[in-house]
Parts: sequence; structure tokens; C-alpha cells
Amino acid sequence: MNIEEFKIQINSNKSTAANPEPKNIKISKTSLNPYDSKNINDLTSIVHNFLVEKSLKLLNNNINLVEGNKDSKILFFYGYCKKSDTKIIDGEEGVLFDKMLNAIDMSRNDISLLSYIPRQLEDLKDNEEFNLFNQLMNYKLIELINPKYLILLGNFPIKMLLGSDLSSMSLRGKWFDFNTPNDTIPKKTRVLYEPKILMNNTDLKKDAWQDLKDIKAQIGG
Repeated sequence: MNIEEFKIQINSNKSTAANPEPKNIKISKTSLNPYDSKNINDLTSIVHNFLVEKSLKLLNNNINLVEGNKDSKILFFYGYCKKSDTKIIDGEEGVLFDKMLNAIDMSRNDISLLSYIPRQLEDLKDNEEFNLFNQLMNYKLIELINPKYLILLGNFPIKMLLGSDLSSMSLRGKWFDFNTPNDTIPKKTRVLYEPKILMNNTDLKKDAWQDLKDIKAQIGG
């Protein structure tokens, strides 16, 4: 099944899930189509609808699709977290990420932060049906946040969002435009090494520092 076939399927699927609704989540409709959402709360409910409808494992009922400042015009896009992570980019990698932000006079409170596979759903990253849904979900999430600047952290978001096998090493160092299929306003996009790569390859830190300075110069401040 390709992404267009999946769009048709979720648009036509109006059945009510047999499993009970997750606690603490108010689901006002049974849509499985991310593009039915008008805001992030709607989209979160649709993610829950999909998981229940497809009997996919949900670790708890409080999925948080966006961390940081949802109103920020700067969106950092990560790949996927470890199961033990309590926030997007956690542990030693999170410490380094915070230092990278601090180096350009920012913190997590100044940015929107997403992981392409929502935190707590890491086990589904090889599930084909979920990945088709998740691609639409992430496109819609970008449109709802509507950032001016999009920063891709590492190779996984490059592959999944851009549909490219190019690496962060080959794409870093330049700005380019990206827009989702339904978005007519391109986002100024930059690739940045993810913290894990920098921890394992200290020789790349010079390039990473230059990228951070370029990002600061572009966004101002």
C-alpha cells in the first residue's frame, strides 16, 4: 500500500473502534485522517483513534506530540526516542542538545521540538501501516505549527520527511526550502547533526558549531 492508497482508506474508514477510548483523552470523532484535525489536540485524538482501531500498543494515554513552545517559529525535528526517555532528546544526548541551544542563546522553551516517531511509540517504527499514517500526521503537524524555520536533526528525519537517502553530512551547511504537500509556504530548512552523532564523532563538532552560528544569524538574535 502506498501513501495515496492509505489516504483513500483512512478517508473512507468511519467505523467506531471496538476498544474503549483511552482515559484522559476526549475524542470527539472517530476519524483516522490526520487532515481532519483543526489543531494539535484534534490531531492527538486522531492518533489515539488510529492506535485503538488498529489494536496497536499504547504505553500510556498521554501522548505529547509537541514539546517546548508550540507557538515558536523555530521547529526542531528529531528522529525517534529511546523507550526510557521521558522527553524528546533525553539523557546525555539531551544534555548536549541543551548546550547546543544555549550556545546560540536559546533553550527548549524557545523552540518547538518534535520526534518523527512520537515518543512512546518507538516500537511501531517498523510497522508499515503506522508509518503511512505517521507520515500524514507529521505533515499535518508541521502545517499546524507553521514554523518559519525547520531544523532537521540527523538522518532519520531527512529520509522520512524529505524522502531522501542523503545523509546529514552531505546536506548540512546550507539552507533550502521544504514544504509539505498541502502547504504553499516553504519553510527555510537546515540540517544539523544530531547529538548522538556528535558524541561519537568529536571531529564533527567544528562543523556543528558553524551550523549553529549560521542558524543564529538567519533567525536573528
